[in-house]
This record gives sequence, structure tokens and C-alpha cells, in this order.
Amino acid sequence: MPRLAALLLVASLLPACSSEPPPPPNVIIWMVDTLRADHLGCYGYERPTSPVIDALAAAGVVFEETHAHSNWTQPSIASLMSGRYPPVFSGDFTSRCPDDYMMAAEWFSENGYATAGFTMTIASGAKYGFDQGFDTYDELAKLLPLKEQSVRAGPAFDAHHLVDAAARWIDRRGPNDPPFFLYLHSVDPHAPYEPHDETVAFTGDYDGSIDGAVDTLHDALRGDYPFTDADIQNVIDLYDGEIVYNDAQLGKLVEALEASGVHDDTLLVVISDHGEELWDHDTHGHGHRNVHRELTRIPFVLHWPAGLPAGTRVDGLVRGIDVLPTLVDLAGLPPVEGASGRSVSAAIDSSVDVPQTYVLVDRAKELVDVAGARSTEMLYVSDPRGQRTGLFNWIEDPAERIDVRAEVPTVADELEKLVDAWRHDRESIERSVSVEMDAETRMALEALGYLEAEVEDR
Repeated sequence: MPRLAALLLVASLLPACSSEPPPPPNVIIWMVDTLRADHLGCYGYERPTSPVIDALAAAGVVFEETHAHSNWTQPSIASLMSGRYPPVFSGDFTSRCPDDYMMAAEWFSENGYATAGFTMTIASGAKYGFDQGFDTYDELAKLLPLKEQSVRAGPAFDAHHLVDAAARWIDRRGPNDPPFFLYLHSVDPHAPYEPHDETVAFTGDYDGSIDGAVDTLHDALRGDYPFTDADIQNVIDLYDGEIVYNDAQLGKLVEALEASGVHDDTLLVVISDHGEELWDHDTHGHGHRNVHRELTRIPFVLHWPAGLPAGTRVDGLVRGIDVLPTLVDLAGLPPVEGASGRSVSAAIDSSVDVPQTYVLVDRAKELVDVAGARSTEMLYVSDPRGQRTGLFNWIEDPAERIDVRAEVPTVADELEKLVDAWRHDRESIERSVSVEMDAETRMALEALGYLEAEVEDR
């Protein structure tokens, strides 16, 4: 793979973009469901999980602290792809994104782009309004036999299907076609965690009963199974192995772009919807009553040889709602209608800092729900059930385990007011539209573990 080899060897020596504005780029969003930033090498992880992403980061732009506005897929994707705070989505998957949310594909389409999307998860399917604005939007998992859909396991759900579909779609384009916007939603490393023969295996001599299957993990959590250090490490090993596999498939996408002659003119975006708790705060998964760093901090990496400088790292808090305005700005398009976020592209060349802001986050499953306000130093968490309330200095305590509320009560009061205002504003944000739950959808969601009863103390 010549392009990847070049990136790995000489990324730091690549020249910065010229002062001449490049033409509008193609835009590809590589969405990695459930990928936490701190398990990537370019964000400091010691394990070799992400050589491709690391190479793209070294030859492009890394935003150090990007945080999503929710800890599960649907509200997070709605905000990332609209630049608006997420509506309240029903946790039982009987609601959809409001039609009046101007979504990314709609805006790119209105501004002359061809648009296509491919997803491996029903959570971002057309049923839930995520096909808005796409000329082509394929839910690849729905093409599978019902038996395979019912277990959502095995190679049928692996990211290489996305790469193949994307490559075929790009290859069908003509030389005079307009630039394109392409959305690719992969589900590795979302559970179930499965090993892949062609990737690095981190698993050791574990001989316990906790594997990466959804049923195994949920049954153990519901049954108060006493997870040992070996159990937890095995789950982390499996999770990291899925990242390795996904990263390798991203490398094949880069090869396909090179083969098609569009690589240098493509803005490739590597991002996630949320992270995964790996017992950071005493349990596992996402979508539960936890809005800490392991679930909200997401990777945000940009690579565009013709338009972005290499080796750039941008400090400062970036909100999920800032992602789409930034991409639109880089593409030279007018600001997105209705977006609450703002572009942070000016910070890429260090001419300005990312504006100081607060990141507001909640589960978006209820109007009054566990919520948090993150500043440049602190995270305040407020839970109506009183389970996760506290103030954490995430600069001094990146794991966010030490409650310092008693030491700086005025800071807690200030952030608590922000959370209260956020909850009040939730009532004015349009709720998602109700949809019916059919048997096929229920089966697919149960295979993902989405419709399992919530563990009481999560």
C-alpha cells in the first residue's frame, strides 16, 4: 500500500498547503461507532491499535479535546450531523430525528455536492431520519438474511463491507461529476467484540467465561457478576482488537481513494459518536447513567493533502455541534442553517485559539436526565437519581474519579446553573418524532443489546 507507507514514513515531512485556496474537496466521514479517543495512538495510547489513523493524524489535523453531547448513538449523531443540540430520543428506539433538522447531507446537497451514505447499524438507519439529504443511503445490514441480522455477529457486519460499497460508488463517478459527500458508519468496535485473524491479537491466556458477546456481557452485568481484573482485561483486549481491525479497513479505504485518483482532493474525517466505558466508573458499555470522559471524548482527525497543513494539533474544547460547521467552512460553503455550533477551522493554522466554551452533555433519553457541563478545567455532573453527581478537575484527574465539589463550591454552583439552564432549554428543543417498532427492527436492536433492561445502578 504505497500511500499508507508514505504516510507512515514521511508524514511529518509533508509540506503545508499552499496559500492558493484549493477547490472544494470531496468530504468523507469515517464514523467509528463506540470508539473512545484515548485508545488511539495519536491520542496517547501505548498499544499499537491505530497505525492508519495515527498516520493520517501526523499528516493532518488532530483536535485534542472534542466531546459529544450524548453517550449513545442517535442523539450524538443528530448533533454531529446537524450542528444543533440533540433532541430527546426515546431510549426504546421509538423516535426519530426531527425533519426540520438541517442534516449534513442536505446542506452539502443544496450546495452542489453528490451525496451517499452507507451504514452497518440500524441505529443510524433511514427509519430514524438519518437518510435526510442523501442521493443514496444504504443500510448494508438490512441486505443480510434475517438469521444473521438477529445475532448481529460475525464477518457480515465488519467494516470491509463499507469500504467495498464506498469504493464501488466512487468508481462509478465520472470525471466531470461534482464533488461528493460520503458518510460511512462502521460498528467495530461496538459490542459484540470479535477477534479477527488478519489483525494483531492482544488476547493472552485468559480462560474465564467473559467473552465479547452482547448476551454474555449483559447477563453478567444484570446478574451482578463479580468481574475480576482478568475478565476486565480480556474485554479491553477484545475491544482494542476491534479497533485494530477497523483501522486496517480505513487503510483500505485510503488505498481505494488513491487508486481512484481522488485522495489528495478529499477531506477525510475520522470521528466517533461516543466512547465506551471499560469499568472506568465501575461498569461497562454506553448509554447508561455516565457522562464522564470515557464516553464523551471522541476522536476528531482531519486529513486533506491539498488543503490542510500536516502535523497540526489543536488544543481547546471542541463541541460536537462544532464539527459540521467546521467541515462546511473548510469546504468553502455557507454556514449551515439553524446550526448552534461554530467553525473552529481558524484554529488549525494557529491564528486564533479555539474559543473558550462549555460542553453540555446528557443522555437525551428524558427531558430531566443525568447531565454534565464541561469547562476547560472542570466537569460538573448532575444526576436526578443522585448516583453520579459531583465536580471533577479533569486536568489534574483525567480519570474523573475524585469529587472536588467541597473544595471549590463556587465553581460547582456556577456549573450547576449551566446544567439547570440546559435542562430548561431541553424543553424548547423539539423532541424527536415517534415511530412504530416493527418486529424486524426489534430483532436487530436486541442483537445490538440496545433494548436490554438497564442495570439498576448504571
